[in-house]
Amino acid sequence: MAIEKKTVAEVSPGARNVYQKAASVFAKNSVEYAIELLKSVVQKEPGFIDARNMLREAERRYSASLGKFARFVAGMKQMPLVTKGRSVLKKNPELALSYAEEALSYNFLSRGPLNLLIDAGKACEAPFIQMEGLEGIVELDDKNEANMKTLAEVYEANGEGAKVLRIRQMIAAKHPDSLEAQANLRAAAALASMEQNKANARGNDKGGMYKKTDATADLLRDDRIVRSEEDIRKMIEYYEGLIASGDTSIDNRRKLAEFYQRVAEYQKTIDTYNWIVERLGTLDPNIDKAIEFCTIQIKRQEITKLQEAGAAQDQVDAIEAEINAYRLERAEYRIKTYPNDTLMRYEAAVVYWDLGNVEKALEQFQLAQRNPHKRLAAIAYLGRCFAAKEQFDMAIEQFEKAVKEMPAMDDLKMETVYHLGITYDTIGESEKALNCFKDIYAVNVGYEDVGKRIDDYYARKRAEKQNA
Repeated sequence: MAIEKKTVAEVSPGARNVYQKAASVFAKNSVEYAIELLKSVVQKEPGFIDARNMLREAERRYSASLGKFARFVAGMKQMPLVTKGRSVLKKNPELALSYAEEALSYNFLSRGPLNLLIDAGKACEAPFIQMEGLEGIVELDDKNEANMKTLAEVYEANGEGAKVLRIRQMIAAKHPDSLEAQANLRAAAALASMEQNKANARGNDKGGMYKKTDATADLLRDDRIVRSEEDIRKMIEYYEGLIASGDTSIDNRRKLAEFYQRVAEYQKTIDTYNWIVERLGTLDPNIDKAIEFCTIQIKRQEITKLQEAGAAQDQVDAIEAEINAYRLERAEYRIKTYPNDTLMRYEAAVVYWDLGNVEKALEQFQLAQRNPHKRLAAIAYLGRCFAAKEQFDMAIEQFEKAVKEMPAMDDLKMETVYHLGITYDTIGESEKALNCFKDIYAVNVGYEDVGKRIDDYYARKRAEKQNA
């Protein structure tokens, strides 16, 4: 039975939820965990194309990080899986495909598992899976023209004209004097042009146009080079064209939303993310945060317009109150929905602190200490909470604990040392306070009011001498 492509709306709710979680952890660069989650999804739903695309991206990133010995160990783990896959390929190609996915999770750029993926994809009548394997093989050895020609043939058989053209261009570049290579290149160009015209016609029928220019194609090869606003606008035009042509890929909508946000198209960002939420049937925490950010920016723009128009301060204050209420509502929703996520705890604690709710901030910062990336920041905030409650001995204990674990005088350490100095000054420990301020002054003379505090200290000392 052929494996058909499936969209996120067509897979089971369980697969959809795991995919959403994988997207969240992958966005946080937890690549290995994302691979495990996505692998489990595609083994159950092998046609789930968005999950497959993200899995391949994660596997490529992980494989690129492997050293020589790690690749050797991965190969040893892959061998028995490939052997098992080969043994069941004829009778149970879907099981063979599952073995291939398991093996590729150790190292995507590995010939044995990729060949198994190709053969299993072909046996399952799933050319899109076969193409994944062939793309990996070509990536592994771009000098092997036989593999490149096979990939081009599979692309052509499945209407991937632009991809056929790319492969034929690579082959023709190797043989500039070959009449056969040039003839194949012309045929590929004609095929790509014909398919482009069809895509444009579909786009026009839907009131839009999908047209990938050479400049856009260059940008698509590496999203990291998309930095200028002009480049971002080109990418927006490209993805809007895809959508107008009927594209329903969640991954493409996510990219479009990210580009909208980068050029401050906040309402369009929100609308695009809401489309994704509707398709997923649940709210990804990263999308939730992006929507929150954009909503607040829209409110900030309203405040700017009011101030420029000379509006009364109470109108500005009313919008600020709306922003604060919204921040609090989203923060409390997240810690209720994801009670074990210590990063959510930290972010909620900061909101409580900003809004002056010291008790709730204290509670959440204590829980946030478990997050390895926010531990020291949480401890420093605990010190500030205790200082706000005038429990100065406990505040000093937290500040000193955090400072001892901070090797360099970065922004976080400066802020922590500053508040330690303020606390010492508050309880009359002026010498200790001075030492804190001097530590900061040595690396940043303009930090807060440390310069003035040091001058005031020495002025007091001079006055004491004169009065003695």
